[in-house]
Amino acid sequence: MKKFLLPILAILSIMVILSGCSMIGHEETLTKEQQNNVVKKIARNYNINKIEFLDFEQDLSTGTYDILYRINDKKNAAMVQIEKLETLDTSQGAIGLDPIEDYEEIKKSDNSDEESPVDISDITIIYLEE
Repeated sequence: MKKFLLPILAILSIMVILSGCSMIGHEETLTKEQQNNVVKKIARNYNINKIEFLDFEQDLSTGTYDILYRINDKKNAAMVQIEKLETLDTSQGAIGLDPIEDYEEIKKSDNSDEESPVDISDITIIYLEE
C-alpha cells in the first residue's frame, strides 16, 4: 500500500500545479466582435473615422473592465468602464465620450435609437491583439 501512495501523491501534486498555472495564465480578452460592438455603440452618437483600441484590463478591486481607445487620432485617449463583459456581446446601446467638450465637434445632432443598426464599414479599426 505504501508503494502506491507516493506515486499517487506525486501525480496529484503535478496535476494541482499544472491546473494552477493554467488559471494564472488565463487573461480575459475582447473578441473582435466585442470590439466591433464598442465601435457601433460609439458611432451611434458620434461621427468617427478611426478608432484604435489601446488596452483592455479588469480592475480586480472593482471587478469592472476598462477599455482604453483613441478616436480619430486624437492625442488624448478615452476610456470606458464596463461592469459586465456580456454587455459587449450586443451592439445595442450607446457609449458617450468624455470629457464632453473634447468630442463636441464630432457629436451627431440627432439622437439615434439605441437599437438601430450602425454601419461601421467606413471606420478604420485597429484591434487589440487577440
